[in-house]
Amino acid sequence: MENIRENIIQVAATQFHQIGIRNVSIDDVCAELRISKKTFYQYFDKKEELIDAVIAYEQEQHMAKMHKSIKDKNAIEVFIFTIKEIKKSAECTPFMLWHDLKKYYPGLHHKYDQIKTERIQSAFEDNIRQGIEEGYYRDNLDIELISFFHSIQIRNIFETMMQSQKKYTAKRLTDFFIDMIIHLIVNEKGLKYIEENLSDKK
Repeated sequence: MENIRENIIQVAATQFHQIGIRNVSIDDVCAELRISKKTFYQYFDKKEELIDAVIAYEQEQHMAKMHKSIKDKNAIEVFIFTIKEIKKSAECTPFMLWHDLKKYYPGLHHKYDQIKTERIQSAFEDNIRQGIEEGYYRDNLDIELISFFHSIQIRNIFETMMQSQKKYTAKRLTDFFIDMIIHLIVNEKGLKYIEENLSDKK
């Protein structure tokens, strides 16, 4: 039973990414899977529930991949990796899916926009605590406030600067943001670690 539900989610996700949410009907999903609409409605009451499930599923997959990738990394390495992943995610976000979500399902768009903001802030809070415990970050940081600052800045910096009359490459923007924030939060030990291990790998 659970396999059918996951199959529906995966097929719908593929179709949403290819042609947008608006252009995919329940009939289209059922036809691809060769199931009846009666079977579909055993798992989802309406299309909006399916959309919700698709986005939740994809975000869970992304989070699992992130957790696996940062295992055994120190706080500085995790911070740099996270910033690059956020940038990569912004570049790869399917335009049609999120355009349709914002236009036709604003409630769901707001829900997942909030979730994304909260997850980014929570990740930064965890990272700062880790960095302080490891002795790489300043121990007098306001963890809540600086994490909130990070979450706002990282969501705005690329869009704002890319819209400038002078065009900047994504790599240049990413390196700038990493350099700016890292030097705001690290102590002498952290700075030494960066200079010895990461200065040429940003």
